[in-house]
Amino acid sequence: MMNRWLQVLTVLVVSCLLVVGCKSESKGPIGPKENQETTTLKVIYHDSELFYKQYGDLFTTLNNQIQFELISDADIYKDMGDKTKEEVYAEFIREEQPDILILDAHQFKNQINDGILTELDSLSTRDNYNLDGFVPGLVDQFRELGGGGLYGLTPSFSSKAIFYNKDLFKKNNIELPSDGMSWYDIIDLARSFPTEGDKQTRVYGYSGGEVYEAPMDLVTLIDKMSQAEGLAIVNTDKMQVTIDTDAWKKVIQTAIKADQSGAIFNSMDELFTSGTNEEFYDSQQFLMGRSAMHIGSVTSLGLMDHFKNDMNDYVPFELGIAAGPVDPLDPTSTYVTPGDIFAINIASVNQDAAWEFIKYVCGEDYARASSKSNELLLGQQLLLSRSGFMTDYEGTSLEPFYQLRSKLLRRSDDWYKLPDQFFNDFATILSRELELVEKGQKSLDEAIVTVKSEAQAVLDQAVDEMKLMETTK
Repeated sequence: MMNRWLQVLTVLVVSCLLVVGCKSESKGPIGPKENQETTTLKVIYHDSELFYKQYGDLFTTLNNQIQFELISDADIYKDMGDKTKEEVYAEFIREEQPDILILDAHQFKNQINDGILTELDSLSTRDNYNLDGFVPGLVDQFRELGGGGLYGLTPSFSSKAIFYNKDLFKKNNIELPSDGMSWYDIIDLARSFPTEGDKQTRVYGYSGGEVYEAPMDLVTLIDKMSQAEGLAIVNTDKMQVTIDTDAWKKVIQTAIKADQSGAIFNSMDELFTSGTNEEFYDSQQFLMGRSAMHIGSVTSLGLMDHFKNDMNDYVPFELGIAAGPVDPLDPTSTYVTPGDIFAINIASVNQDAAWEFIKYVCGEDYARASSKSNELLLGQQLLLSRSGFMTDYEGTSLEPFYQLRSKLLRRSDDWYKLPDQFFNDFATILSRELELVEKGQKSLDEAIVTVKSEAQAVLDQAVDEMKLMETTK
């Protein structure tokens, strides 16, 4: 039933979002180029229809001498055999020989390392292509992945921010959230709110969830806090569990105090699994004005509008948005992540045509055109990577989503190097041990020792199994 509700919410995202404001006026359409030989670019993407809606149709309207041949990567990992994902993808590229690769951050990094992408600096210099208008830190992040060279660009990015109920803060005489707050700041503010009252009258300082709100258990809170600080569960170079550091201990201590304070919406008894629309809405603490803060995306804004219009007894409140959370030691955000990354296959014979396409979809003309009808982007929780074109949603400023510099989430690479089951096992071990800590049956130091020991044993076994697979190839 939960999956069904999430599917319904996904459909609502696209249906309820409206046009986002645009700062600049259109310069007018650029006419199609006539009497030129047609070039066909081979592009790898997971969804042909989505590609044309989001990128292809806009470009070919202005450049009818360039067409596309879409190659789906949807089934690429279906029959992997004993190969790794990286090996399967590299083989797929060699066989299909695309001109343009559309990648996620992990694939992008691997393709740079494998030397199959065209370096774009010489092309951008040749064409005087403006790289200054991107969201702060995004191009720098790509250069970091490329060892100083630029091998890809993106027209979009995702970002999250701190949503807060101004009325609750004012009513309780608590200072409003500010831009650049860390999770420690958020928890301190959350604990400033009173916790008395019954289910319908009490206020939570913080409630979890983004598009869909659900009670946030202790392990989930720890996961979000540690991600914001870029803490790794495993040092994948040495294949060692790293949870026994001072930074990890501080995160866990803070999360336990928050979990026990009553300031965080964490009651699994109130988890919504099925029921009427009214019962679902009643389970959404922030929407109902019973939570002072939560983390949201641009999609959250559209859904909140839809929910409000669908409710008979909705009580409006003044919404505020602040940029964050950030790493307290480095005011950057792992919540700012690139969307589709466009790159050129170094073996492509259509380098100039491929660059024309990338210049357009990552440029100001595409941003200007897209900003006039952004339902598709917002439905995917995406913003335009060019600043100044998506400025507000129904009067709510989107500036906080653009303020923070992007920080690489190193942990994402671990997901590819370790089996999925390891993370499940780690969460189970951590949850069990922290429950003993909260009951006073173990000290935190003792629990961390146990978690590291048991998780390391699970990891060692997984590594041995991976090595065995390698030797039997």
